[in-house]
Amino acid sequence: MAEKKKITIFEILVYIAYAFFILLGLVWFLVSLAGSKHFNIQAFVIVLVFGIQAYYRNRITNLILGLISLGCSIFMLLDVISIYNLMAKGAIFDGFIKVMMLLPIVGIILSGILVFSYTKLSFKDQES
Repeated sequence: MAEKKKITIFEILVYIAYAFFILLGLVWFLVSLAGSKHFNIQAFVIVLVFGIQAYYRNRITNLILGLISLGCSIFMLLDVISIYNLMAKGAIFDGFIKVMMLLPIVGIILSGILVFSYTKLSFKDQES
């Protein structure tokens, strides 16, 4: 008989990370396509790579994608802080700024999940 594999909470978190980065890339792609009418290759590659990874679920690719997306998320957070001059004394944090700060912070957290999924899912395979 075929054994049923139990899906762990950590695997669900990995799929949430995939969905976040796919949706982020897709929204970026559609906004740039609608706004400037050009094909945004970077956004398309993000959607393509994370879509393929969600299908094949390679652990070492999770580690690589997690490290790359971690660096990009940190850069995006610092870019938002710099562009809107949020370190100034009278900086105003309206709803738009809060969302622009929340997206890279969520990206950093989900990138960490992708990085640690390499070890967590490797240990899971050894146990069974």
